[in-house]
Amino acid sequence: MPKTITTALALIITGTAAAQTTEISPSRFRVESGVAFELRNQGASNYLFTWTDSSGTFTNEIDPTLELVVGETYTFQRFSGSHPFAICDDTLPVDGDDGSIFRTTFSIAVINAATLQPIADFTADPGPTPDLITWTPTSADVGTYYYTCTITGHPGMTGQIDVIELDEPCLADTNGNGVADPGDFNAWVLAFNNNDPACDQNGDDSCGPADFNAWILNFNTGC
Repeated sequence: MPKTITTALALIITGTAAAQTTEISPSRFRVESGVAFELRNQGASNYLFTWTDSSGTFTNEIDPTLELVVGETYTFQRFSGSHPFAICDDTLPVDGDDGSIFRTTFSIAVINAATLQPIADFTADPGPTPDLITWTPTSADVGTYYYTCTITGHPGMTGQIDVIELDEPCLADTNGNGVADPGDFNAWVLAFNNNDPACDQNGDDSCGPADFNAWILNFNTGC
């Protein structure tokens, strides 16, 4: 039984810590923690992304679609020559899907107009240089963006960024099965008896009798 509680707590902690990368589908990654993206290139055809977090190291991912989370800080830095990297809004004309998006304009005026402002803050110059983009998206930034090479003749060096907000964790789901159900009561009692983190239902960073009433309220609220 303690092993079951440990598993449940691991799931709960994972849901609240948001410190990992999940491959949602081929060429689409949800990056839930702030990371440093190292940007290299495959000729004039694609960008290659490398980053590391608690899930491990992802190496030379080709023009991935990235799901980035509100409130996390991400950096983008070029580590090879040429091919300046810019982050643009959804007015940039593109076509294609995850991993194979390409820019359909060859106009630098259109690219500059779509680049987030100020342009210097959302453009990473080629290496070797310490220049990088640092971005902490806010709730106002939720939406779709595109990154691209600002050399107009390199339309294939383009990809998508989706800024998202994660769902609030379900505190009442103390057995970690993804829903609030009667089994969570026994799981909460075990957490209480073992002074486990899942016991804390009122957010005071302690485990006490008041957490039982808080668990009832959380349970009635549902997930």
